[in-house]
This record gives sequence, structure tokens and C-alpha cells, in this order.
Amino acid sequence: QAAVTAAPVAASHLGLAAGSIIVVRRAGTQDSLWSVSPVPTSALKLIDLPFRPARMLASPDNTKIAILPAAVGGKVYIFYVALAKLAPLSFTSQGVKRIDGMTWLSATRLLVSGSGSVKRTAYPLADRLYAVTTTPGKPAAFRRLKGTEPSAAPGAKLLVYVRLRDGGPVTGNPGARFVVESLIRLKLVAGSTPHVIGQVRYVDSYDIRRFRDPGVSPDAKYVVTSTTGSDISVSYMVRKTSTGTAVHKQNTTLAGRDETAWSHAGDKVAFWGVPPIGSMTNTYLYAYDTGAKKLKHGKPIANVAVTGIAWAPDDSLIAYALHSPGQADDRAHLWTAVPGASSTPTDLGAGSLPVWLP
Repeated sequence: QAAVTAAPVAASHLGLAAGSIIVVRRAGTQDSLWSVSPVPTSALKLIDLPFRPARMLASPDNTKIAILPAAVGGKVYIFYVALAKLAPLSFTSQGVKRIDGMTWLSATRLLVSGSGSVKRTAYPLADRLYAVTTTPGKPAAFRRLKGTEPSAAPGAKLLVYVRLRDGGPVTGNPGARFVVESLIRLKLVAGSTPHVIGQVRYVDSYDIRRFRDPGVSPDAKYVVTSTTGSDISVSYMVRKTSTGTAVHKQNTTLAGRDETAWSHAGDKVAFWGVPPIGSMTNTYLYAYDTGAKKLKHGKPIANVAVTGIAWAPDDSLIAYALHSPGQADDRAHLWTAVPGASSTPTDLGAGSLPVWLP
């Protein structure tokens, strides 16, 4: 195991090493942001967080990190990397009480999905899209669109999101209703209209999601989604954004939340899972190459859940956070590995929700 040195850093003296990985570490009841440098291995405390985070996402220019709290609410926080400053962005003026997803539309514009209900549900039928600039930060409805779990490719000016709507009662099944789930792409140019690239109808009592957590590639050529149900099985699907045509499907099982991450070049996507056939205690980190159409994975990892995946700036390594099933996400351990290779991973100490900055 690699030795890790640690020292708190004042905001006015912040100096991150090139290629730092920003992670969440928990000490007692306090979550904090840390910067971990893989080579040489070191760690610097950046700032204490007044909440437990659920997701972190770097802006396209890597100067900011959007942080979604785990607790239900109408706020997202922005961490300004160079200043080690944390600032809230509130969507409550739009009636938002729960935020379910977020993505960057540009270096200064954030898009979220949310609704006025505080109840978490498998089917956020009332979710709408809202946009805000990080300064001055006045949120507004985004093109009056209903939808959830947005994912954007700012450089390619494309947005992918999910729309869930009520599909009416199920004949012969009192109380049950259909849900219609659509996978939608939208060009981020004036006058564009949403285009459905995938759609399915199912019964709400099955807890099925066909296009959960879409992630569009940086070049906007592909989108990865996961199909989940009431059991532990998960199917990852890579599709063409132009037509919705599937190019790869991988069946897995999970002991946690699905996680995916695209390489910066947009030619590979990483995800995790347990093979549906074989040992149920071995976790694999997969990497699918869209050009070669090949799937690779590294060495099996014993009985863990993945709570974050991030590619190195040059796509040579993957950072991922692991924790034992049943543990909280912010109790994870940070590792790096060569994508799809059998080489031994490197242990970087505690850390979850990794964001790898250049």
C-alpha cells in the first residue's frame, strides 16, 4: 500500500499538483474535499463540507466542481478549485425541492433536473430541467422541458436526457399504472427540438428503468445507459446518439449504484459490475472501446461496490473508489489502474467520488 502524507491547506495558499484527483474523505461525522496526487503520492485537505455529497462533476474548463448533496433539497454547491471556495446555487425560486441530476452545459452554465416534491421515487414523473449560470446565478426553466438525469457534451453541443410520463392504468391489474420512459437527444442550438431515440412502456410496480443515468460521450457520438429492476441485475447499454441503435450490451449484477465514465477522447467508456455467471464476490471494472468494439476488464476485486470512476487527463489510467457493501459512499478507498489491464492497481488511501483534474 502506498504511503500518503496529509496536510490541511488554507484557501489563500492553495496549490494543487498537476493531475490531482479531488475526492471526498470522511473523518468522524465530517466530510471534506481533498486533493490526492498519484505521483508522487500525497494528499492535501482543501475544505470541509457542510453536507454529505452524492455526486461531483467538473466543469468543462476544470475550474469548478458541481457537488450535489445526498440530502433532499433544492441546492447544488459549486467548488471553485483555485480559491478552495464553496458557494451554493439555489433552485428554490423555481419551486424545486429535490434535485435528481445535473450536467454542465458550458464552463459557466449548469443544468439540473428536479421537482417540487421531496419524495424520492423510482419514477420522477414531475421532473423538469432548469439552468443557471454560476455567476450571478439566477435559475430559470430550460426551454420549458420536462425530463430528468441530463447529460451534455458541451463541445459537441448535444444534450441527452430521460423523460418519464404516466402511461395510464393497467387493464386487469387494479392500482397499477404504465410508465412510458423515453431517451431523448437535443441539439444545443437555437430552434432545435427534442428527438426520441429510445422508448419503452412498463408497469410501475416492477421498479424497472430502461434508460437510467444516461452518459453522453464527449464527442456526442454515443450514450451509455443502464437498465435496472427490482432485483440486483443491471444491463449497461452503449448506443449511437444519432439513432439510438445499440452497439454493445453488458449484463452484470450490482451491490450498489450503477457508475459509468467516458474517456476524454470519447472512444472508451468505463463501468463496473459483477459477472452474472460465476463468483458473486468478484467485482470487475470494465472498459469498452467503441472503435475496436472490444470489452476488457482488470483483475477481479473482492466483494466491493464502486462509488465513482474518473479517467486521467491523458486517459492512461482510471481512478475508482471502492467500499464494502453496506458502507456509506464517503467511506470509500481510492485506487488507480490501467484501463482493462491485469496490472496491479495502486492504492491512494481514503477517497470517494473522484474527479481527476489536469
